[in-house]
Formats: sequence, structure tokens, C-alpha cells
Amino acid sequence: MELLSSTTTGPTDPAVEVRRLRRQLRREQARRQAAESIGERATADLYDSVRELRGAQAELLEKADQDRVVTELARALRQDFDTAQVVNRAAESVGQATQVDRCDVLLVDAERYSAVRGSWCGSEDAAALPQPSSFVDLPEPLAALLLEAAQHLTPLQVPHVEQDDRFDADGAAEVVAALGVLALAAVPIAVGDEVVGWLLLSSIRPRGWQPREVAICQGVSHDLVASLVQVQAFEQQRESVRRLEELDRAKDAFISTVSHELRTPLTSIVGYLEMMSEGGMGTLTDDVSQGIAIIERNVGRLRSLVEDLLALSAYDAEQVNLDMRPLDLAAVVADCQQTLAPSTHAKQLEVVVVSDADLPAVTGDRTQLERVVLNLLNNAVKFSHDGGVVTVRLNVEDDRVVMRVVDRGIGIPLAEQDRLFSRFFRSSLSVSDEIQGTGLGLALVQSVVEWHDGTVDVESAEGQGTTVVVRLPRAG
Repeated sequence: MELLSSTTTGPTDPAVEVRRLRRQLRREQARRQAAESIGERATADLYDSVRELRGAQAELLEKADQDRVVTELARALRQDFDTAQVVNRAAESVGQATQVDRCDVLLVDAERYSAVRGSWCGSEDAAALPQPSSFVDLPEPLAALLLEAAQHLTPLQVPHVEQDDRFDADGAAEVVAALGVLALAAVPIAVGDEVVGWLLLSSIRPRGWQPREVAICQGVSHDLVASLVQVQAFEQQRESVRRLEELDRAKDAFISTVSHELRTPLTSIVGYLEMMSEGGMGTLTDDVSQGIAIIERNVGRLRSLVEDLLALSAYDAEQVNLDMRPLDLAAVVADCQQTLAPSTHAKQLEVVVVSDADLPAVTGDRTQLERVVLNLLNNAVKFSHDGGVVTVRLNVEDDRVVMRVVDRGIGIPLAEQDRLFSRFFRSSLSVSDEIQGTGLGLALVQSVVEWHDGTVDVESAEGQGTTVVVRLPRAG
């Protein structure tokens, strides 16, 4: 060191030398003090940094735990589809997460102007406490504080009712007497800026409310509103479905009744027309005969409509008795081909049937399957151009007998094909071309085929034709 290594080159005044050595000693002490000060500051800064890091880590862990709890509670709330179940689950979940003595959810159903309440108690002592049935049943001093907090959408925290300056002595006594608790915390449940209820935490003993507990309540109150909106939408949808089902049943009953009432006069009309056509009521002129023929055709259409409506009503009501037995589908097609011969002749159409030689039988009701084939062939004939060809192909695929009815007619627009099996649906092309029909054919075909454990599909392209594919189980 400089103090020990100093040398003299000549005679020196001892007093001067002492002063010089003292100056060097002070400088050395100053340097050491400066070094120690720097070390202390560094150590202090390091300590503060570590403390801040630990605080941040604890805050992150607490935030993660808080988010986890809120997420789990939100998931639990989404499991219920009833308002009472939702609010009770919210009260139970928050009460268990915050470990309070009691948790109440007080909502006001603005639509029905009645209280919706959920409650959870953490102990037998808490269960014995008086519980408010609605917000209006809360003691007036507490309700006043809640209304004030609602204006700012802020939580209300009361660690000790009897020591809170916001209550006077009488008010604190009224709250304790009414609720039997000494600590309260309330978080508003709001839709936008409107408070629709409160999440109320209660403790029998004085208790300080932690930020984590308040944050959990705020998170749950937000998810509770979302769940209630979801439940309300579900209930409205369920009510709409119920009303639609009632209307549908009423419509079916009306159609069935009207169809039954129409059958009797139609039978009488058909009988008299046959009598007149056969000359039973005198000789008819050519004009009269032509008019009766027109009436017969339209009565036949009306009679077919009534029969289709009655058949659909029977299938809907599951009041169908099918005479199931093995039958040859190719023979059914041949019979239907003969039945439609006048229609195909009028349009100069050719109906071609292509069938496998060893086509197996199907199990079915012949009358109902004839209805299926007649409807499909009739549609193919109606929507085909004059002079065209309608092809019926019968073959086996796996364990199914498959029938394809193919035409090269006007086809069906792609945007309308998802409605093909809807009752009374008619494509825009058939309407514009003024092709007669009721829109019941494919709906009836689908019902009959499904009762035979089969399937029906439609492939169509506008202007290129339509193919209807029916698959039925083979006999045995």
C-alpha cells in the first residue's frame, strides 16, 4: 500500500510528513466507505429485486389459481339449462371456492317481476340463519349501500358490520338481527350498465375480504349472466318448439278430419259419374260425355289427394298395419307401368324396365309399395319432356334390392333439393311450367320406405333430369 511503501529522498519535516500521512489515510478511508456504500446499495437493490420478483410470482400464481377457479365455475354453470339450477350452482360454487359460511344469489326476473334466488350454506350454523327470499327482503341499511354500489358497479365489502362507519348503531343492529352475520361482501350481477342482482357472501364472524375472493365473485357474476342468457334462449326455443309441435298436431288432426269427411261425398260423386258414363241416367251427348270425363279426371286427382293425406296421417300416428310378405318388386313395377300407360301414351313417353334376372324378393306390403312405385313413375312422367324415356333399373347391392327411377326431364334446382321430402313442396320449375301436383308424393314415398326399413335418395340437376333411388331389404 502507498502508506507502507512511501520513501523519503531527503530530510523531511516530521510535522509535514504526519499531515501527509493523515491525508492519505482519510483518502483511503473515503475510498473504502464509498466501496462499502456501493456494495450495500447493490445488495439492497438485489434484495428489492428479489422481493419484487417473488411478489410478482405469487401474484401470477394467485391469478392463475383465480382464473382456474373461475373457469371451472363457468364450466359448471354451462351444464345447467334451468334458471333455478344455474343460480343454485353459482351459489354453491362460489361458496365453496371462497369458504364462506353462506352464499346467496339474488336475481330479479324483469319479465315476470318475481324473485329468482339461489343459496348455499357451508355449515349447520349457517343453515339455521335467516335467509332473504329476495333483494327487497334485505334490511334497509344494507339495501341502501347496495343501491349506492350499483350506481358505480363496484363490489361492497363489510369486514365487520358493527365496526363499519357506514352503518350507525341502529343500522348495524338491524343488519345483524336480520341476517345473523357480522361480515358481508356483495358483487353486482349486471347486464351492461344495469344491475339485475347480487352475489352475496356472508360470514358469521368478522372477516377481511381478500382481492382473490372478490375477483372470483366478479368472474362468476359475468359468467352467470352469460349462462342465464343462454338458459333464457334455450327456454324460449323449447317453448317455441312446444308450440310448433302443438300446431303441427292440430294441423295433422285437421287434415285427417277433413280428409275423412271428403272421402264419403267423393265416393258418392264417383258412383254417380260412373252411372252417367254407362248410360244409367239416359243417353249423353258428346259434349256432356266430354264434360263428365273431365269431371272424372279431377275427381280422381282429388280422391288421390285425400288418400295420400289419410295415408300420411296414418303413418304419422303410427296407426299403420302392414301386410308384410315376400314379393317380387319387378312385378310391382310392371303392374304400375300398365296403370300409367294412358299417361305415358299421351306424352309419347317410353318406360323402360331393366332388371337383374335373379333379382331377389323383398319383404313388404304390396299395396304400399305400389303406392311408392306409382308416385315415383308418375313424377317421372310428369316432369319428362314429350317423347322422352323413363328408365327403371332394378338390381342388388349388398343385402339391398335397389330401384332407380331415372328421367331426363326438367330436374330440380340445387337450392331446393333439401326440401324435396317436405309436404306440399313443389319446385319452382314445376310451378312455372304449371305442372299439376300436390307436393305430397315424395313425402309419402319416404314414409312408406322408412316403414319398410329402407331408404330413399334423390339425385337431380336442373335441366338434366332426376334419379330417385330406393333401397329395400331383401326377403329372408
